[in-house]
Amino acid sequence: MKRSILAMAGVLSLTAASFGTAQELPDDVMQIGTFDSRAVALAYYRSPDGIARMSGEWDQKWEEAEAAGDSAAMEELKLFKPSFQHLMHQQVFSTGSICNVLREIDDDLAMIAAEAGVSVIVSQWELPYTDPDVPLVDVTPQIVALFAADEETANYVAQMTDVEPVPLEEMLYQPEH
Repeated sequence: MKRSILAMAGVLSLTAASFGTAQELPDDVMQIGTFDSRAVALAYYRSPDGIARMSGEWDQKWEEAEAAGDSAAMEELKLFKPSFQHLMHQQVFSTGSICNVLREIDDDLAMIAAEAGVSVIVSQWELPYTDPDVPLVDVTPQIVALFAADEETANYVAQMTDVEPVPLEEMLYQPEH
């Protein structure tokens, strides 16, 4: 997905700022890039692309099914919105996988990895063990910057670091809410 020049400038400025704290490591030391998936999900779903994807695609499919008189498709679409809302809650408030969000930015992850000097980028919640000698590099700000977060979103993202995620098994599906 192509990003605007503004988003890229944000990534570059965040990356440049992080170089000041980078350590010089031997060439044979692998570093792992980590990110807080909650922050990335929040930035995406509050971005213009995320909002358009959530409502635009659903509305278009609904209109097509309605025009075609496809009641089966309409019933399925009625289930989609609350199911998707539950998925978003798992992703933003807990540690649910954000593979659907990462697909939107997969072209940009190699650049972030190269600039951060990491060999792998993985959610910090999906890294149950790491050898203490393997350096971890937080690339959350660089990934969040891809979505050109507004000031309100940036404030929410900053606050997330102080809040533990809700355990995923406690994120019960409640379609009536």
